[in-house]
Amino acid sequence: MRRARLIAFALVAAAAGSSPFWGPPALRHLPWFAADRVEVAGARLLAPHEVVQASGVRIGMNVWADPAAWEAALRRHPVIASASVERKLPSTLRIRIVEKRPVAFLSGTLRPATATGEILPVDPARVPVDLPIAGTAPDSASRVRDRATLRVLAEAARLADADPMLMARVSEVGIRRDGATRLVMAAPRAEVLLASGAAEPRLTQLRAALADVDRRLPGGGRAVLDARFADQVVVRLLAPTPAPVPAPQPPSQN
Repeated sequence: MRRARLIAFALVAAAAGSSPFWGPPALRHLPWFAADRVEVAGARLLAPHEVVQASGVRIGMNVWADPAAWEAALRRHPVIASASVERKLPSTLRIRIVEKRPVAFLSGTLRPATATGEILPVDPARVPVDLPIAGTAPDSASRVRDRATLRVLAEAARLADADPMLMARVSEVGIRRDGATRLVMAAPRAEVLLASGAAEPRLTQLRAALADVDRRLPGGGRAVLDARFADQVVVRLLAPTPAPVPAPQPPSQN
């Protein structure tokens, strides 16, 4: 019985492969091809069950069904950039997604935003995403409209593409009124000033300067690095602020 079923399955699958115009519609009503497993690939910000729910794919649906409606539903999700649904015979549907890339958390709300200002409905407490804080609190639930914040997001994305290891150490990013990019580093504790649009040679110099600061910085101290000038990085090491000395207590009157 099992052998006969395998032979029949092979014949049906071969017929479907050789006759794509009539094959899939003819197979959409065969119980052999009812999905008993759904796989999700590419999900990082979303949980797999959220992807499945957004797609409309359900256990028991035929793997030969037209996936266009599922893919369209996935693309409507605000976190998903692109999606495809593939069949894995005999009874598995595989959902592949590409998520939109957040570049920073917005100040005030800590919602992740993309380089173009889309605010992604993702709970940062649930998803372990390491991003710098940028800009100001948004005036919309779905998109940043403040031009200054949009500039900061675009610069954060550019720097993340140019030097992801550097940006992994940045806790805050901003653009000053004079146009300089300001980075607050988590390790070492430092503030960095960069010319807007700084390219790889300058970032290489900055990495070397930060490594030197990391070796020389006293415990509890911090540094300011100004990399806006040609061929040099100006470094200032700031000693730890001494703890205030408590005022002497007057003697008790007993």
